[in-house]
Amino acid sequence: MRFLLLFSVSTFILLFFYIPVFGVLKGAFLDKSGSFSFGTIRDVLTTPYNRRVILFTFEQAVLSTFFAVLLGFPGAYLLAKVNFPGKSAVKAVSMIPFVLPSILVVLGFVIFFGNNGYLNRAAMIILGTDKPPFRILYSLKAIILAHSFYNFPIAMRILSSLWEKMSSNQQNAAFSLGADRGTAFFTITLPQLMPALISAAGIIFLFCFSSFAVILVLGGGPAYTTMEVEIYRLAKVSLNIGAASSLAVIGIVFSLIFMFLTIHLQKKTSEAEEMTTTPSQKGIERPGIFTAYAVLILFLVAAPILSVIVKSFQMPVTRAGSEILSLHWYQKLFLGGSGAGVAAAIRNSIVFALSSGVIAIPIGTILSYFSVKNWIGNRTITSILDALFMLPMIVSSVMLGLGYMILRNSFSDRFSDSGILIIFAHSILAYPFVIRSVTGVLRKIKPSLIHAASSMGASPSAVFLTIELPLIKNALLTGAAFAFALSMGELNATILLAGRGTTTIPVAIYRLIGSYNFYGACALGTVLIIITVIIFILLDRISLRKGRNLPWG
Repeated sequence: MRFLLLFSVSTFILLFFYIPVFGVLKGAFLDKSGSFSFGTIRDVLTTPYNRRVILFTFEQAVLSTFFAVLLGFPGAYLLAKVNFPGKSAVKAVSMIPFVLPSILVVLGFVIFFGNNGYLNRAAMIILGTDKPPFRILYSLKAIILAHSFYNFPIAMRILSSLWEKMSSNQQNAAFSLGADRGTAFFTITLPQLMPALISAAGIIFLFCFSSFAVILVLGGGPAYTTMEVEIYRLAKVSLNIGAASSLAVIGIVFSLIFMFLTIHLQKKTSEAEEMTTTPSQKGIERPGIFTAYAVLILFLVAAPILSVIVKSFQMPVTRAGSEILSLHWYQKLFLGGSGAGVAAAIRNSIVFALSSGVIAIPIGTILSYFSVKNWIGNRTITSILDALFMLPMIVSSVMLGLGYMILRNSFSDRFSDSGILIIFAHSILAYPFVIRSVTGVLRKIKPSLIHAASSMGASPSAVFLTIELPLIKNALLTGAAFAFALSMGELNATILLAGRGTTTIPVAIYRLIGSYNFYGACALGTVLIIITVIIFILLDRISLRKGRNLPWG
């Protein structure tokens, strides 16, 4: 039975992950005559514009990573070493990158930091000027700011996890020998934190390297285009599948290298955590400074999102931009001429999210059992298959969407526009996180419980239903909530696959932004925020209250 389950899951992954990826590879390495060739990749690499795109992808990822880590470092210290008012709120911020769709981040930044945004409006009133003092959108500054906001909680979470387990004995010894705080930090604390620091930087770099929505909207054109955005432009706009595939292959090679280094560093972080299991005592130290930092972080996080909500209830009444409170945009979206399209986008998003969760949960659970129970009996083969099953975490969703674009050319228009491919794509993107969630819990189940039940005549299915399932229930709920959240906010692959009848909320928001209907985008964005908050509460109650690691931690 277990081999039948493994075969079914493997077949699904082969059909809807490896075959689409192979289609991309085929497009990159085959010339027009169908012969194997490096010509397309060589042409991409030798084109000055493409080389500039690749270099800029690295540049913005490095700068974004630096500032995200810099912003998250004080927060890590707060969570690890200090008790202060508002700590629980700062802790909750660490969940944001995993439940907040990137399109909402983009929309919030446009509304809050734009030339006519709330920040510039307030600044012009205070400074008494009629020109916006902060002009950051559609520039490298906007990209770095958005990435820093979106990713600093990752650094905060990973660093604090190690920092709170570090003993203060060595630091106290340094103080007794006359060292000041700065010397003690750079000679004792920082070297101990270095594995976690590099691990956090590696993860953030990967996210920024493969960023799509932030660059697509805030980049402002060819001058600030990255590989992911260029792949989308080549495939969707220029219809140059060969060049798009070649650029995607180059991107996956870089991603594989970075992922290998990140995994290696994560292992060192785990080893460091195991060696530092004596937490130092926490206390209140200069609470005013820490409370001010907490307020700053909460403002930085909340202001763009609250701006979206406020903007959705406003309507301009004059050409000068005077606005009044109104439900006009909600009425126009849901009751006006575009109401049917908006209702369809909401329905599609929910149906796709539920459907992808129904597929991802059993796939992730079966593969977790395969890994933990070593069904094959050979640990080396199991480890190789584990790596192959987790590969969707490395391949960018834009590349997966490109593979599905190539794949659907073989199907009828009715099938390709039915949403089935979007559901499968979302399932492929979600199931690795289910594996991360369930595997950790499975490893903690005592084998003696299973042996005792089996010795009393319980069948494997009975053991699963009566012993294992209750123990992994919370992990399954966490995986299900994350799969739903990921699908609801997914834009990268969906924008390449969505047709007239399969538009989702993120795609609809992007199209409204593209047509400069920011009020309508904010109204629809508020709907997505409400759904996201519900998912956030679910994840918070399931994971943080139980003190369990999340599937990405």
